[in-house]
This record gives sequence, structure tokens and C-alpha cells, in this order.
Amino acid sequence: MPLDSVTQAPPSENWGLNRAQGWKLKLCWGPRKCFISSKPLWGKRAYVAETYINNLGDPVIETYWVDKHEFLLWQLKR
Repeated sequence: MPLDSVTQAPPSENWGLNRAQGWKLKLCWGPRKCFISSKPLWGKRAYVAETYINNLGDPVIETYWVDKHEFLLWQLKR
């Protein structure tokens, strides 16, 4: 398979993002970026959730920050 035919899925189709539960709207006080659009979120309200992946060692915790407008569009498109 040539490398030209390989494409990457958009961030909104990320496996961990789709598995995240317990979304909460919070004020972002740190220098973070939206996972879907890469917009800066500092000082804005954004949705945040965590995904826990258990493997043979220590669990891996991934935190996802998503802009509130991008979150709404993502939920409507699912």
C-alpha cells in the first residue's frame, strides 16, 4: 500500500474522545487547546472529560478539553 493512500481520521472520530464520559462545562484557567479544533481555550468555558484506559500496568488517564461550540456541533454530528 503506498503511503499516499493513507489518511488520518479527524480528531472528532478519535476512539478516546468517543469513549469519554461525564462531560462538564468548566472555566479553563490553564493554557489549553480544543482537542477538535485546536483553538485556544484560556479564560473560556469549555467541556472537559476524562477517559481511563486500563492495561497491564498503571491506568492511563487522558483528559479532553473541547470548546463549547465545537462540542455542540460534535454531539449533533454523531
